[in-house]
Amino acid sequence: MRIAVRLAVLSLLITLLTVPASAQYFGRNKVQWENFHFKVLQTEHFDLYYYDQEADVVNDVGRMAERWYARLSRVFNHSFKKKPIVLYANAADFHQTTTTGGLIGEGTGGFTDAFMNRVVLPLTGDYSQNDHVLGHEIVHVFQYDIASQSNNNRRRFALEQMPLWLVEGMAEYFSKGRVDPLTSMWIRDATIHNRMPDLKQLTRDSRYFPYRYGQALMAYIGARFGDEAVVRYFLAAGVVGIEEAFERSVGISAKQLFSDWAASSKELYDPVVSARRETALASPLIGRKPALPPPDEEGKKKNRRRGSSELNVGPALSPDGRYLAFLSARELFSIDLYLADASTGKIIRKLVSSDRDPHFESLRFIESAGAWSPDSRHLAFITFSKGDNYLSTVDVDSRHIEHQKVPGLEAINNVAWSPDGRRIAISGQTTGVSDLFVYDLDSKQVTRLTSDEYADLQPAWSPDGRTIAFVTDRGEGSVPEQLRFADMRLATIDVDTKQIHLIEGFKGARHINPQYAPDGRSIYFIGNPEGIPDIYRVNVADGSIARITSVMTGVAGITDLSPAMTVASRTGNIAFSLFEDDNYNIYSLPANPAGSAPNVTAPSSDTAVARAALLPPLRGTGSEITGYLMRPEEGLPPASTQFAERGYRPDLHLSYLGPPTLGVGVSEFGSGASGSVTAFFSDILGQHNVGVTFQGGGGGGYGGSNLAEQLGGEVFYLNQTSRLNWGADLTHIPYVYATASFARGPVDVGNGQIVTADLYQEYREVQLITDVTGLAQYPFSTTRRVEAAAGIERYSYKQELETFVVINNDVFDHTTENLGSFSVNLTKASSAFVGDSSIYGFISPINGTRYRYEVEALRGDAGTGADSHNLNFETALADWRKYFFKRPVTLAVRGLHYGRYGSGAEDSILTPLYLGQGSLVRGYDPYSVDAVECHPAAGSSSCPVFDRLVGSKIAAASLEFRAPLLGTREYGLINAPFVPTEIFAFADGGAAWSKGDSVKLKWATDTTEHVPVFSVGAGLRILLSYIPIEVYAAKPFQRPDEGIVYGFNIIPGW
Repeated sequence: MRIAVRLAVLSLLITLLTVPASAQYFGRNKVQWENFHFKVLQTEHFDLYYYDQEADVVNDVGRMAERWYARLSRVFNHSFKKKPIVLYANAADFHQTTTTGGLIGEGTGGFTDAFMNRVVLPLTGDYSQNDHVLGHEIVHVFQYDIASQSNNNRRRFALEQMPLWLVEGMAEYFSKGRVDPLTSMWIRDATIHNRMPDLKQLTRDSRYFPYRYGQALMAYIGARFGDEAVVRYFLAAGVVGIEEAFERSVGISAKQLFSDWAASSKELYDPVVSARRETALASPLIGRKPALPPPDEEGKKKNRRRGSSELNVGPALSPDGRYLAFLSARELFSIDLYLADASTGKIIRKLVSSDRDPHFESLRFIESAGAWSPDSRHLAFITFSKGDNYLSTVDVDSRHIEHQKVPGLEAINNVAWSPDGRRIAISGQTTGVSDLFVYDLDSKQVTRLTSDEYADLQPAWSPDGRTIAFVTDRGEGSVPEQLRFADMRLATIDVDTKQIHLIEGFKGARHINPQYAPDGRSIYFIGNPEGIPDIYRVNVADGSIARITSVMTGVAGITDLSPAMTVASRTGNIAFSLFEDDNYNIYSLPANPAGSAPNVTAPSSDTAVARAALLPPLRGTGSEITGYLMRPEEGLPPASTQFAERGYRPDLHLSYLGPPTLGVGVSEFGSGASGSVTAFFSDILGQHNVGVTFQGGGGGGYGGSNLAEQLGGEVFYLNQTSRLNWGADLTHIPYVYATASFARGPVDVGNGQIVTADLYQEYREVQLITDVTGLAQYPFSTTRRVEAAAGIERYSYKQELETFVVINNDVFDHTTENLGSFSVNLTKASSAFVGDSSIYGFISPINGTRYRYEVEALRGDAGTGADSHNLNFETALADWRKYFFKRPVTLAVRGLHYGRYGSGAEDSILTPLYLGQGSLVRGYDPYSVDAVECHPAAGSSSCPVFDRLVGSKIAAASLEFRAPLLGTREYGLINAPFVPTEIFAFADGGAAWSKGDSVKLKWATDTTEHVPVFSVGAGLRILLSYIPIEVYAAKPFQRPDEGIVYGFNIIPGW
């Protein structure tokens, strides 16, 4: 009996070994395409980590950082010692960062991690934008530092529970202030449609973008109660919560404050909107709501195009005016490039989808748009691939795509195709600052047109190909020595002489997105002289300006530098994206002859400009934030400052500390304690990572009898210094299972004396697993990789019986009897090919493909003589999954095979694989199969209904329909984002077999034969506190005695 128990328990341990193991079974890859050799620039309060490509600008970034420290330390009334800032030369390099394990999206402009209080960001090519992002992230540094010091002072500061609108809104307000045309556009739009949020909506409703609405709320508090009230509110919210903090910090309730905020918004914006209620010339083309200006409520209900995307940006008209290319989130989880009929808006085809093209990782869509070839047959656009920006072109008829790396340019911001079709103008980065280049498509040569500290963006060719219009921050208002840069203005450059001519435009306004009229005599652009982005046209010869649109919200893209307007170079037709009713829609305008629109001049800065671009209220108190933004020289180290430098040292720092656990037990036989703690360490760049988990327990009758049985843990090291990631893992895990018994009876205490005693016995099974593994991973792309691992494992097992004899509450005798032991040493080696292009919903993948093909070899033996076991075998795994998404339903398909092969594959010590495990074939859970279902054949003791589920090899297939029952507005049948719930219907099937026990491939339900098993059913998955819970009802066809079987899993959808 002891041997049987021993082998059964050891079989469970070997099962752990034979299940495919990987640090990440599926998942996309963070690829280190390049090796960056970092140095450290040391300022008074920051260490800036940079590499040679940033050397020309890093000193200026250091001065900016110190200026932000001087500003924010006054506002927060707080100081700190040195903090790290990790700089990347451009977005493509930033996407490769090892400072975070997560993938970096196109919309991420930087981040600050809470535990190491480390800022990580890319240079944008625009000093003003660099300054804003840096200031935004340093606000987070102050927030995290205040929170950590408060907690150290025994006052719990729950920063992690604060909503994004507070944390991010505060960072936006402190770095941008109250005058912000982009955010005012969002608030004006909400005011027009009477949907300014209350506290609950702002916190929970995904319609309210936390950066924009949070900034506006913080600006309202700052203007009404003083900027110190914003800090008071932040400090109070961290202790008493976001609602009560309003009473504590500003003296009024949250309900009253939000009501006042909405009323103040109407007071500020109603006169602006009323002045623009004029008939628009534009026609709706792409979007959810085909009307401008907004119709009445009934009109909105009738005209809203159900199912259309809320994001349609980056319009680009073909030169002949027939086609419109644009970027859209029509498929919800990705930004794709579409082609539409420019007259009707009808979608012709999807041109490019980054989640289906393995040759590049993503489109650059936020501040870029496509550029047409002069023959209207090809479209150029920018992609991220292999650690750089690539120039890509697509044939709009065949959808054939070509990618090419522009020599010397790792970052590309915007492109424009020349009228002769031979060249492409590029705004790109070589040293962290954007400049203009011309790329010859035939010779592959690059000509540099500009080289200075000014931003040069959004090139547009003149019809004769001699001149390029662009936007720049050079000229009046820019003082590079003070790191002061004016709003973008228009300029032209002669391609041959490289001479730059600045176009006067509006004073104090932003000018972007230049597009030449077909005759070359005028340039269309987007400007905001009245605080609202509109389309204007400037005469190149005399500088006169005409207004083309007069909208209430804004002609805009995602950011204030996003291209939002296009002109067909031969026909003069115009298309533009308009932000309205919380959507980005595309409209068209006919060719507009010169002089048909009224001339306008910029109003004075203290009237309409301030009113339309201002965040409410109309009138406010003096602002510290407004003051320091207007005085860029304050707190700024002199331009002559040269900071100290040093080489990079990969010192380890604590990057995460898990909450410790502790348990204590006390009995008359002694006391015991157990606990665990987890810590992660990393260098500043995240290239060297160490994780430590420690668990301990025992003593006084609890746990094992020696230190190895009482202490467990894991130590791993991961090296990410290059594209090949490698590491090692050491694990020691003790499992102690104990049962206790009590009896009272006679005991011989010596000299023939028999007394009544209490007999306590504890039966223990002690299992120890010790593993040393080396591993490596090499990614081919963000979606494909190979893995390899090799190691040694030792499994040991023993049984003990510990006995206490107690007489009159005193321990008379204490013995420990060894009932037997068993151990096995195994070596292992594995390799796998993994692909994952899937896109996740809330609980399950909903689109794309994922697969894993893996082989593993194991060598070892156990026991001796007649009790010996051969553990030399191989395992093979093939797991393929495909997801077809048609909003909002997903069809998921899966095929899987896993088996043991080789001489030891059928050894009796190995626990058979089970087909009804988890979500393989639902309805056959091992705990639900009862002995009464067995119905063995005559003369047999087998259980056919169970036996057909086990073997050394299994194969399974599944089909599942998924739909989001509760979710967000965009992805959910019911808008309830705080309890994401998915409903599904499924059909599962599979077979298990061993050597000499083949499967009869036929449909049968009431049979003792070894046939495949099938089930159908339905269920739901719910995400509770980030824990995925699945419940289902299944009809297992090969369990004829059962009707509906219910199951429960704590796993995400496969």
